[in-house]
Amino acid sequence: MARLDTWRLLASPSIVFVLRCTQKLLDRLNATPHSEPAPTDTVLGDWYANLIRVGRIQVVLAVSERSLLPIVVPARDGRALVQRLSEALVPILTSVGVPTADATAELGAMQHWVVGKTASRRILGSLNDLAFQLQVGLLNFPDRTLLAHSLWLAKTPLKVIDYGAPDQATRAAFAAHRALQAVIGR
Repeated sequence: MARLDTWRLLASPSIVFVLRCTQKLLDRLNATPHSEPAPTDTVLGDWYANLIRVGRIQVVLAVSERSLLPIVVPARDGRALVQRLSEALVPILTSVGVPTADATAELGAMQHWVVGKTASRRILGSLNDLAFQLQVGLLNFPDRTLLAHSLWLAKTPLKVIDYGAPDQATRAAFAAHRALQAVIGR
């Protein structure tokens, strides 16, 4: 597999988000993680991702750092992983109730990225919980689309967010962001 390029970010003035990959995914992507990425300035924060294999099916499960919103995308062509995550973002956000304008703004903020190592065991634990659920879903519902799997996982209560579901936490994060923007006049 071709090496996942991070050079385009290093030349940009600021890093907007970090794709924090498990070692298994870093190996699959043949990627070298950035040593000290800058803080993320998107509503959903960094994204944690892992390679999931169920039989012959290989997908990447990514969750946002701040709301644990899951996105499931095909694992093929590692160089296009961030592009596939970006393409899946707006449909998932609008499906969970985020206004289209907010979803589009988040997509715009995710144009610059860098690959990093995972940094939070709490988020990794949630990623593992969702990975187990996804494996069950892929086995029991093989005709379900990856978007449908993502939305199904988004309704899973998780301890890290006080047994709330990622879809609820995502709506709350965007509502809080809109309120903050209104206060500071942007």
